[in-house]
Amino acid sequence: MLSFLSLLILALTVVQSQPDTNSPPSKEFIASKAHRMELLLLDRELNSNLEEYIEELQSKIEVLQRFAEMFRTPLEEAKGREEEYLSNPLHSFRLIRHMHEDWRHVEKFMRQPVGKNQIKFIKGKAKEFPLKEDAEEATEAFYRIIRTYDVRGEDLVHGLIDGVRYNGSISAIDFYSLGALHFQWGEYDKAAQFLSFCLDLVEPEYHSMYNVLGFASSEVFLLLARCFMEMDQEEYARRTLMSHPDLAEHSEPLLSLFTNKKHAKLSEDLQRALPEEFNQICRSSHQNKPSRLHCRYNATSSPFLRLAPLRMEELSLDPYIVVYHNVLSDAEIAEIKRIGEPLLIRAGLGKKNTNQNYKVRTALGAWMPDDKMDASGWPVLHRIFRRIRDMTGLIMNSHQFLQLIKYGFGGHYDRHFDFINGSFPITQGDRMATVLFYLSDARHGGSTIFTHLKLKVPAERGKVLFWYNMRGETHDLDTRTIHGACPVIDGTKTVLSCWIHEFDQMFIQPTYRPGGRVFPYSPTEG
Repeated sequence: MLSFLSLLILALTVVQSQPDTNSPPSKEFIASKAHRMELLLLDRELNSNLEEYIEELQSKIEVLQRFAEMFRTPLEEAKGREEEYLSNPLHSFRLIRHMHEDWRHVEKFMRQPVGKNQIKFIKGKAKEFPLKEDAEEATEAFYRIIRTYDVRGEDLVHGLIDGVRYNGSISAIDFYSLGALHFQWGEYDKAAQFLSFCLDLVEPEYHSMYNVLGFASSEVFLLLARCFMEMDQEEYARRTLMSHPDLAEHSEPLLSLFTNKKHAKLSEDLQRALPEEFNQICRSSHQNKPSRLHCRYNATSSPFLRLAPLRMEELSLDPYIVVYHNVLSDAEIAEIKRIGEPLLIRAGLGKKNTNQNYKVRTALGAWMPDDKMDASGWPVLHRIFRRIRDMTGLIMNSHQFLQLIKYGFGGHYDRHFDFINGSFPITQGDRMATVLFYLSDARHGGSTIFTHLKLKVPAERGKVLFWYNMRGETHDLDTRTIHGACPVIDGTKTVLSCWIHEFDQMFIQPTYRPGGRVFPYSPTEG
């Protein structure tokens, strides 16, 4: 039974977690499938280690069971005829010797530690475990998938996400983590839904295992009751508390506590929930509006394209957005990944590499060329720059950079503009146009979307997305190009970005005419 004081402490705590004393591992479990593969292999090793521990433990149990059976035989013989049994000198001798010697040896055997090597193995591997921050990031990544693709609790039970059924399921503890996060962010109705499914999945026969894992059903009932109280559904909260034997007698004081101590949810800025308009375009139910635009071969952007025209698909003429298909070969994609992936680090935004920026974009990034880059990669970069010039007809300066971005599960990029609006180097000008190469298929999710245009572009290996961030002759900032990256559900999304600057084009573009280019608000910086 829980004491009332412990109930009060538990009632005001969303999630209890042990402090992590390990040094942070240099792993990116969310964005890197390779690191998650290492984690899976480690889990397999640990499970084999656990099975070895069980075998040793079982061997000891079998010995103890044989002792118990051997010691039980004479006791059963003596039952009901103790005086006659003890009058037998054989029995008396055996009993005295047995009580003096055998139990001492049995006690020593019971004290012998079991599985010392296996326990040492787990302790040694603990430094490779994900940290608390990694687990929280994984929960937030899955939250983005749930929120963006409108995944309900009953869908998760059956492995259904945005119209696709996945093999496998998540556990009661997983549901509790999701419910706790929704509660923390003030989404009490969604939290109650996940907590209810958590209770449905709790299996009484696993009660001892839940205790070992630090998971108590009373925590779920308490948090569920708090959700109902935050939604002003006091009667549902009372019923929830009354239905748990440890909470029933304390239900009224707990309800009073919840009334007087309202939950302070995180602000939306910290939560970084994607807006509903963004989410709806990401979902599989969204279809781009039919248009009269068509596909054609572009043979006019450069003299080279007269010999090898590129297949171009028009998505929008105002603002100008097109897709080129089959631009990169498999060998070129593999080479870009080879030289770029060793350079990947957590991607921030501009010079403001803060934790808040990681909520805006959750991915790994690397700039190329780089001093640490394998020098053998220069030829493929030169080919990329030439191809950008051929596709766009625009000039690439000698100091041009490419950015490799890799999104793992739940990886996304919130709405943003690619123009910088005033903070650009005086010699370059602003980002006039964007070229985005897709280096992998995101099998589910991960589309690039333009929210103002309600336009969705799936992430498909080998194609290139090109658009202008400024308007024609005036070079006014085109706010209609606000865009973002939907959370990845299945697979890994790898892209290569290039931004083309306006001052490099001064001899080939129409006259620059200052207009109302200053845009006072930008959701994020590109």
